[in-house]
Amino acid sequence: MPPPDTASPTTAPAPGTRYAWYVVGVLLLLNVSSFIDRQVMALLLTPIKADLGLTDTQMGYLLGPAFAGTFAFSAFIVGRLADRRSRPAIIAWGVAAWSVMCTASGLANTYGQLFAARFGVGIGEATLSPSANSLIADYFPPEKLATAMSVFTSGVFIGSGLAYFIGGTVIETMSNLEPWRFPVFGEIRAWQRVFIVVGVPGMLLALLTLTIREPRRHRVAGSPPVHAFTGAEVLAWLRRHGRAYSTFGAAIAIYSIVNFGTAFWFPAFFERSHGWSSGKIGLLMGGATAIFGVVGVIAGGRLADRFKSRGRPDGNLLVLIISAIISIIAGIPLYLTAAEPVLIAALIVTNIVAAAPFGAAAAAMAEMSPGAMRGQAAALLVFLLNFVGLGLGPPAVALITDNVFADPAKVGLSLLVVTLIGRSLAALSVAGGLAAHRVAVSEVASQRG
Repeated sequence: MPPPDTASPTTAPAPGTRYAWYVVGVLLLLNVSSFIDRQVMALLLTPIKADLGLTDTQMGYLLGPAFAGTFAFSAFIVGRLADRRSRPAIIAWGVAAWSVMCTASGLANTYGQLFAARFGVGIGEATLSPSANSLIADYFPPEKLATAMSVFTSGVFIGSGLAYFIGGTVIETMSNLEPWRFPVFGEIRAWQRVFIVVGVPGMLLALLTLTIREPRRHRVAGSPPVHAFTGAEVLAWLRRHGRAYSTFGAAIAIYSIVNFGTAFWFPAFFERSHGWSSGKIGLLMGGATAIFGVVGVIAGGRLADRFKSRGRPDGNLLVLIISAIISIIAGIPLYLTAAEPVLIAALIVTNIVAAAPFGAAAAAMAEMSPGAMRGQAAALLVFLLNFVGLGLGPPAVALITDNVFADPAKVGLSLLVVTLIGRSLAALSVAGGLAAHRVAVSEVASQRG
């Protein structure tokens, strides 16, 4: 049963700038929580493999498809609801659900149980991005949208960084404590305790979501006061602007394959190739991701808004091309050097450019989609980033490691191959759709009421 529509989208006044930024702040906090729950497994890869007797390929499926499949397809349902129902209420239910299922991951004792728990986390987290992107697009004008989206998107990198730090710190701390024993579930291992520690607090955040008011929805001029696009109308719009959506979609999906592949296999790379401990990985990876990932995504949004203020309606997409080129340059020393100062410098640059396009990408999807289908457009973006990016990224790296190099110690070479190919294809794809994107943005602007 869908959540009730607790606020009228046609009568609720659009709040002022201060309140709009408060909404972004709340959504940012939820995004941080979601990515802590999602990303913490990357640092637990080694103990999970050891306890459950898994291969890199099995872990790749656990890191990617176990979460990504339900997350991506659930997002389409949520996108439809977000165009019709109370978006804050949808998010509140989702936050509670993903927190419960993350905690359940800490009670899993078999590969199948852990796989199922990650399915549940995916369903819950699918509520956030479509609803949040739609909300933000209604709170901010086009010339400020990329920056606002980038602030929200920075939660991805803050959350991922905290996941590395919390995972590394907690697992070392928990390993030195007396075992936990729960009735029915028995002894709770150190890696299981990490899921419980990060999952339980998230249940309280659902209440904070209820402080968000439903804003007035942007609508097409001349349309009825309440008008969400039907499925047929969405498909008609996508067909009319097929080149814009296909080139952008392919580019951001491939870019995210690289991001998710590296994010989940970085800890194993540093452990296997450089002998870093879990604590060191958590500190350096967490700091690099949380600090420089945020710098990157905010800078990317500001750069996109600057391009647009100077008369480039495709400014959001230019950020992706620039980032891809710099990422290729930084990837070579990152995976081939043995000198730690060079490695850390390349890691910092990689985190900046890996993050830079994603706030701008959310703004790009919003600006070329009419307000009446923004929730569904955001769901499409979620699908591309997660079913394709998260679903393929971690397994791609693992399959190359297991089947091409046939040596777990060479995971760095697998990461380099994925980076060089993926970033190149992403840049070429988005460059091929710049003109089509400008046409779609212009048509949406002419229809705005």
